[in-house]
Amino acid sequence: MRIKFSQMILLLYLSFAAFSCRFSGFTTMNSPGPKLSKATVFAPDFIKALYKAELTLHGQTITGIIVVKERDDGYQMAMVSEVGLKYFEFFFPGGSPLDGHAVYMMAVLDRGPVKEALIKSFGLLFREAEYNSHSHLKMNETGKTVLLTNKGKRGRFSYYYKPLSGEVEQLQYDRFLGTKTSIKLSDYKNDAPGSIVVYRGKISMNLQRL
Repeated sequence: MRIKFSQMILLLYLSFAAFSCRFSGFTTMNSPGPKLSKATVFAPDFIKALYKAELTLHGQTITGIIVVKERDDGYQMAMVSEVGLKYFEFFFPGGSPLDGHAVYMMAVLDRGPVKEALIKSFGLLFREAEYNSHSHLKMNETGKTVLLTNKGKRGRFSYYYKPLSGEVEQLQYDRFLGTKTSIKLSDYKNDAPGSIVVYRGKISMNLQRL
């Protein structure tokens, strides 16, 4: 019992240390001001985007094209191979994209852990950043990056974004004793990022807009 307790204390210490290091160089924003934009991945006027995709799932890599479309009730995402073979199709409801579901999934990919990882990771892209009593805003030393953190029942969400445009540069999702998801975004082209790179455990995804 002592060993388990000591291991838990060590884990808590390491988690706190990692949390402290991650936010070093940022200071709390007491009064954000009206010029501060909200964190945004897909702009309000976004309609559709195509991405060349490379997914590595537990050591196996598949490539193809991913299409992302906005619908009245949420977002639709599908991936097909270069010859038109569909790998999967997901739907992410507006307001609760983390509760997305698979409309179709190729049998070889239709495994619990893989399906959950893909849906949760992609769902983060469509989640609306929250600004409420559970949110914290920080600014880095150069004034070029804002850090917004939301903490709730699902875990902690962190958005690193540009204060004027609202373009998210990095998005992280942490669950205590759970799998961490990290997404890097860049090369925004008006309504959506040109590059999306996702890391979640043994799964990684590289999307480059066409």
